Amino acid sequence: MGTLTLSASPLLWEQFLVGALDGEAGLRPELRSILPRWQRSRSLGAPSTGQPDEGPSVGSLALVERRARLEPVWHELGGMLEMLSAAPLPSGRVALLADREGVILATRSSGGDFTHHADYVRLVEGACWDETSRGTNAIGTALAESSAVAVVGPAHYAQRHHGLVCYAAPVHDPFGELVAVLDVTGPAGAADPLVLVAVASVAQAAEARLREVAWARVAAAARGGLESRLSREEGPVLVVEPMGRVSRFNAAARALLGGQGPMEVEAALGVSWRVLTDAALRGVALETRLASQGPAWRIHAEAVGTGDGSSALAVLVRLESSGVRSLGMTPGRADSRPVVAEPSPEGRAPRTLSRDLWGADTVVPPGPWAALKGNDPQHRATLREAERFAPTSLPVLLLSETGTGKELLARALHAASAVATGPFVAVNCGALSPALLESELFGHAPGAFTGARVGGAEGKLAAADGGTLFLDELAEMPPALQVLLLRVLEDGAYSRVGESRVRRSRFRLVGATCRDLDAAVRNGTFRSDLYFRLQGAVLRLPPLRERNDLPELAHALLRRLSEEEGLATPSISAAALTRLAAHPWPGNVRELKTVLRLALVRAGGAPVLDVDALPSGLGSPLSPGAQGEPRPAAPPASTPPSQPSAGAAAAGPLRELEARAIQEALALSGGNVAQAARRLGIARSTLYRMAERFGITLPSRA
Repeated sequence: MGTLTLSASPLLWEQFLVGALDGEAGLRPELRSILPRWQRSRSLGAPSTGQPDEGPSVGSLALVERRARLEPVWHELGGMLEMLSAAPLPSGRVALLADREGVILATRSSGGDFTHHADYVRLVEGACWDETSRGTNAIGTALAESSAVAVVGPAHYAQRHHGLVCYAAPVHDPFGELVAVLDVTGPAGAADPLVLVAVASVAQAAEARLREVAWARVAAAARGGLESRLSREEGPVLVVEPMGRVSRFNAAARALLGGQGPMEVEAALGVSWRVLTDAALRGVALETRLASQGPAWRIHAEAVGTGDGSSALAVLVRLESSGVRSLGMTPGRADSRPVVAEPSPEGRAPRTLSRDLWGADTVVPPGPWAALKGNDPQHRATLREAERFAPTSLPVLLLSETGTGKELLARALHAASAVATGPFVAVNCGALSPALLESELFGHAPGAFTGARVGGAEGKLAAADGGTLFLDELAEMPPALQVLLLRVLEDGAYSRVGESRVRRSRFRLVGATCRDLDAAVRNGTFRSDLYFRLQGAVLRLPPLRERNDLPELAHALLRRLSEEEGLATPSISAAALTRLAAHPWPGNVRELKTVLRLALVRAGGAPVLDVDALPSGLGSPLSPGAQGEPRPAAPPASTPPSQPSAGAAAAGPLRELEARAIQEALALSGGNVAQAARRLGIARSTLYRMAERFGITLPSRA
């Protein structure tokens, strides 16, 4: 982080006000730093003299909202502010934390007479110190130039602040976005250049801590995949972090770029961090030359850990030679510059950590998302959307049928969130009466009602403080409790049952329901204001009957169940998969798991799980004319020879498996449609419909 110290004399400031310095910045060395800043302040309309109430301020409610915006990083920044106020600096100073708009969010005083002067010049919470409001000052100028700044005495644009010396440094989040400013301000007579060094160092420590926390949220398997890419790739590969710092590179990149220690990507490749992240997020390739006469190199950039869709935690850079020179040669880095950008092959979307760093063929990202099995496009799209929203503080609403895995998804959201180290607290709103639910959520005071605990109870809101609160069956919450929940979501305030004391809890809310909330709002059973408050992110897990990955999901669940029982995992025959596919699955994945557990027991250790191991009522009912006929036993897996192997059954698409199973059943039944339908465990009418869909000719229904 660069540093800048601005100083000036009262005479220079007076000369500037009367226009005597205009046009002299290039002639007088003492003006080169300060004059452009004063001119910028003048163009912004900042007042050159101030009044005690100068500058806009924000009210207490707006201040709470601004602090809430910094919630993901507030803990770390607050700790750094405490560090600055406790540092061994001269007394009579105040440490400040301002947001990216220059509004002071928190102050810490080191004591002394300066405290009263700080109040006088509006170094208080809620005051705005951007350059538009107050001209050149450390907070506003650090924001404008994204640099650590010291502004000493008359270098301040406003005369009222000439008695101050201010030291400020910006803080960037792990995605490189400027989120806050740390500042130390005191009397101008106690100026000390070491204070700027201390403030800049603390800001850098804050950024490092934010990066550390962000990387910790990335699954260990994902980090392992990143390291694997670095070691596996033969060509040059490097990892670039905000704001363009090269943090890792493999041996080929080290040989090509000739670097051992810290390196900046712009110096190495001639590409800025902004250009690089834009290319990664848009899925385009860049070209650059590492020497003025050297060969061209193509830059393939992949975003690692996307933020709001316009930023990345890091960028994985893979270099591909476009010339004849081999990778073993080491051109110099002078005159590096990007040449051209082009769309990625086949116009594919930019690859991100949630997909390619785990491997292009991976079905579900590892880490928090690994428990949500499946390769269905709708299912995967929901997980990708969930991964985008997980790091934010937005509430999440899961609208899915029962048994689709809503709690699994809620736990994955928590594990990938900014509050992953906090508690995950689940409450089923449909399992408790209204009175019990209120006590369960909000807690109760001692003696609040008959049967209340002697010492009272804290409740789930208190238990979820600093973590995630998962409210399952949210639509079953009575209207009175919906009002109380809405207040908690607004400002974190609530009271226990039978108590007037206001308590506070900060948590990430994930709500879930299998009901139609739009209809519930229309008929008045669910409050519209709460519904709109919860609509931060709406995710839908598709029901099992709409998914096309039933074979894969069934094999994965059967493997897990077999491991739990200490049994060898059987394969699933094509006929059994067809029978499973014919069932509507009102209980979704939960029902499928129950059916497979029962089938595993009924299979009795057989290497192939066939139709006869499945529950007799599973799937469509038998047609009336066939109900009285005996059901023949399914043939063993080894006969006939055309029986597909377990691997083929698992790998083939569901349509292919269904068509193959119908053909085999007809062959084994000698063309008897009724017997073939019984063998498959489906109705004869269903068999006719499926055969028509697959183009299979059957005997006439007559």
